[in-house]
Amino acid sequence: MSNSDSRMVYASKATFKPFQAGDSMDQEILDILTTARRENQKNNLVGALYYGHGCFFQCLEGKQDDIDSLYAKLQKDPRHHDLKILSLQPIEQRRFSSWEMKYATIDREVRSFLKNHQLAKFDPYRFSPDMTAELVDMLQQVDETALDLSAKPAQQLKRRNVSMRAFWLSNLISIIVTALITLWLVQA
Repeated sequence: MSNSDSRMVYASKATFKPFQAGDSMDQEILDILTTARRENQKNNLVGALYYGHGCFFQCLEGKQDDIDSLYAKLQKDPRHHDLKILSLQPIEQRRFSSWEMKYATIDREVRSFLKNHQLAKFDPYRFSPDMTAELVDMLQQVDETALDLSAKPAQQLKRRNVSMRAFWLSNLISIIVTALITLWLVQA
């Protein structure tokens, strides 16, 4: 097994329709993130994911053999197709070391990025190596839990950066509160 760390960035096209007309964080994305975080933790991989206009842009960091093994599995995943490696390089230090899979919907930043590169829509298949590196930098710098306060509350959960830990914690709290209320009503 290779002892050197590598960074692989790849693009793929989703096989599912987004929740809304634009980019969204729907159940498919949540399922992908849940699986990715669990599997990456088991395999000592880290990285980041961006989804826009039906395309995934994913950066993975870890041992080269582990990345190769995961990529072979990803090629068989029916939730996406047309996988293309945009960048593969050895690294000295992991940039996403605290993230099993960071997810950020950096829509505003990506719109600016696309405008600067004269692209009408998010299409990582058209990215140059410099553009790929620039987007990896953006993903590394953004705070995953930042919400766009100008968005409507329902859209915030679907469209902006949702921390999976906060998501599961809020579900657990809801279950506990429901159980306590039920217990209180039964005793009353």
